[in-house]
Amino acid sequence: MKGKSNIIIWGLVLAAAVYCGIYWYLNRESMEEFRETTVLVEEDSHSVAEEVEEAESALDQEGFLDIYAEVSSEGDVDVKKIKLFVTGRNACFFLPSYCVTDSVVLRYDEQQFLLSMDAQVLPSGTVFHADRGDSHTLMIAKEDGTEKSYEFGVMQSENLSSIFITTANHSLDYIHDVKGNYEPGHLVCVDASGNTDCDAALEKVKLHGFTSLSVPKKTYQVDFSQAQDLLGMGSALRWIFQANAYDKSYMRNKLAYDLFQGMTSGYAVECVYADVYFNEEYAGNYLICEKVEAGVNRIELTDNPSEYTADRTKGQVIEEDDMRYVDVQDEDISGGYLIETQSLLVSSDLLRMSEEDCLFVSDSGRYEIRWPKEISKQQIVYLRRCMQQIETQIAQCDTEEAYRELSELIDVDSFAVMYLMDMITNDVDANAYSTFYYKLPVAQGGKLYAGPVWDYDRGFGNEERNVQVNVNGYHNGLCEALYQNAFFRERVRELYHEVFLPLSENILHTFFEDASALLAASVRMDAARWQNNLDRLNYSYDSFEDEIAYLRYYYQERAEIAGEQVNETGTYHMVTFMAPDGGSKSCFIKDGELLTSSIVSLMSSALGCNTWTHENGNVYQLGRPVWGDMTLYGSMEVLE
Repeated sequence: MKGKSNIIIWGLVLAAAVYCGIYWYLNRESMEEFRETTVLVEEDSHSVAEEVEEAESALDQEGFLDIYAEVSSEGDVDVKKIKLFVTGRNACFFLPSYCVTDSVVLRYDEQQFLLSMDAQVLPSGTVFHADRGDSHTLMIAKEDGTEKSYEFGVMQSENLSSIFITTANHSLDYIHDVKGNYEPGHLVCVDASGNTDCDAALEKVKLHGFTSLSVPKKTYQVDFSQAQDLLGMGSALRWIFQANAYDKSYMRNKLAYDLFQGMTSGYAVECVYADVYFNEEYAGNYLICEKVEAGVNRIELTDNPSEYTADRTKGQVIEEDDMRYVDVQDEDISGGYLIETQSLLVSSDLLRMSEEDCLFVSDSGRYEIRWPKEISKQQIVYLRRCMQQIETQIAQCDTEEAYRELSELIDVDSFAVMYLMDMITNDVDANAYSTFYYKLPVAQGGKLYAGPVWDYDRGFGNEERNVQVNVNGYHNGLCEALYQNAFFRERVRELYHEVFLPLSENILHTFFEDASALLAASVRMDAARWQNNLDRLNYSYDSFEDEIAYLRYYYQERAEIAGEQVNETGTYHMVTFMAPDGGSKSCFIKDGELLTSSIVSLMSSALGCNTWTHENGNVYQLGRPVWGDMTLYGSMEVLE
């Protein structure tokens, strides 16, 4: 009976399945229409919700809206358009210093927006008086019914020239996508009076730098189609727009460049501050700098100016014996050369150079060839041999005769100035990156010069490695090695008193105060534009004024240490930490004070050593006062 019941049940199940199958087949089209309709309804509902959300989100995002201020001047410059910047519930126009504020014209597409200010409708074309510091309620109503109110105001720069750059695609997206991408464009520079300083075509606008590219406010290189005199610095093709994004004082690079220029008789970078706008969007306060390069009004390394811009046919790049050169036949080794240190302290440093950059490695470091762009094997072998000879003679320079022989190979004063620059700025990249040397052609004496200096936004205590004012954040280089020679120390001492002290007195009395007054309004705009940039270094203060006070303090402290060092007064003693690979770093300890465990730990981390011993092999013990100069030798050995 039970088996018969099971057969009946399974029969009913099979019949129901057959019925459902036949029903689906006969009604499949209407069922599919129902399903599609349901999906469409769901998609439409989701689409509407998304559109509303996206519309509201678009108004909430930080960025620029297609709402413009047309600004005019009392000078000869044409009317310029500047986009409205919005962030959160705030909106602002960043106006150039030359702008006549009572004739600003509001422009926008009335098919897209309807604007009102303080409940009063503002049609496109309205002239409004832009008072700095005033706050208004700006309402933006869109066609779809979305509206949002902002606290609206204007900010205006003072004193500075303004640079307006338009790129071919009216966007920086492609340029920002990959370093090396570039676009042509056009540049107009307007001085603070509203008169045109420069108006010319650009061949290239591209990113510049390495570490600086990790922050939102980028550094750029612009190349003119023909050489232009920009901001009174002389005619040249290429210029660097330094963002100073790591430096809340905005002054470290300027201070370093001015300091070096005041001490050297060789080439030094000139620079001028400006407000920069890209494609009608305010980009911030920038330091417009000459590019460190061989060229007219730059480092002049040839008597034939056409050599700087000559088209060359690239040969095959060959790498061998710690050299990289181009397979071209050029046996003339007598010309000028420009080289830059590019060390490999960490693995990511390999990304600093392209696979086609020519280079050589010597005992003092890894050097990239900046000029000539194409260097033959004969030339690079000669250049490396010259550098190795100089390194050897510096290491063996213990007599007056050896010092005189060395002075036939190098410009001693430029090395003395660079030693003082390392001491005062305490820049963590010194002797590792962005440290330049140039060798004059044999016809001009053929000497090697130290400099020019470049890239100091992480100097003057703006980094974890140099925040302790008595600890050198940089690795010792050629200048520090030469300082062991008594005759070189005497020349450094002379330059310190004859050149540095008068210059420093002027810097302390005028530079910080003048630069602060010059930049204050522009810095406020830059800070508002980049307020969400959290990538500044850890030791920045909250305010521009506090950061300047710290920079001044740090400068004075390092100048005092340098004075004690070069005058050999004994107030400070140098403690040098030597690594097995030859690398070294130094610090300065006041007479009778302790070498702290934090300094030893910092040096151990920087140089990769676990144990420090005296020259006789005895292990250095903490807790003993320092009574004189001292050298400690490191090893990886762990003592129990």
